[in-house]
Amino acid sequence: MKPRPGLPSDVDAVTKVLIKTMPLDPQWNYRFPLRREYPEDHYKYHRMLIEYFLDPSYDDWQVMVIEDSLDPTASASEKSIVAFGVWDVSYANKRKYGPGYKTQDPVTQVEEHGGSTRRDANHEHFNAFWKGQIRAYKRYFGRLGPEKLHLQILATLPAYQRRGHGSSICKWGMELVRRDSLNSISVMASPMGCELYTWLGFAKVGTFYIQAAGEEEKLTLEAMLYCKSIM
Repeated sequence: MKPRPGLPSDVDAVTKVLIKTMPLDPQWNYRFPLRREYPEDHYKYHRMLIEYFLDPSYDDWQVMVIEDSLDPTASASEKSIVAFGVWDVSYANKRKYGPGYKTQDPVTQVEEHGGSTRRDANHEHFNAFWKGQIRAYKRYFGRLGPEKLHLQILATLPAYQRRGHGSSICKWGMELVRRDSLNSISVMASPMGCELYTWLGFAKVGTFYIQAAGEEEKLTLEAMLYCKSIM
């Protein structure tokens, strides 16, 4: 299946994929351990985040979706969104406005519109995860400059995994790197994603840990790169 650009009207379908897929990833339970107790908050604030990503005015971000059906006879109109990827494509605006351009930040927008008091989250873990990713991004990817893509989210419904959808979304980014003469794709990979990214030719450039102050519990993530030199 070939990915297509996500539309604002896709917000509910994409949110559904996110919420049904991400609990397979250890970081989800780390950040949102109360999602079953407060499903309304869990849906509300993730829908808000996806709404920002899909908003055409948020052009630092590109959502790509894949539609599919388990019924091999299904027509195109009978297929629904089963996978999506969120790409940081802010290189385009940095080319236009210069290196001082600041990438649009939907996570902060959600926090400022109620997310900071959402009841489904462990806020210490949420903030540790967010700030830890920022530090790791600067450490492992900052030297690459603005001429790159970053894969922020990749999700496929469990029933549709192992059908090539994640690979198709990643290959869309690889083709964009080639076409727009970028230098690399970066991703913060969880254990769930490492196998796919390695198979696609990404290389591990560092291991980092997410850990709230005073706690033993921690997450392990891999900083991975797909470099133009190895394409």
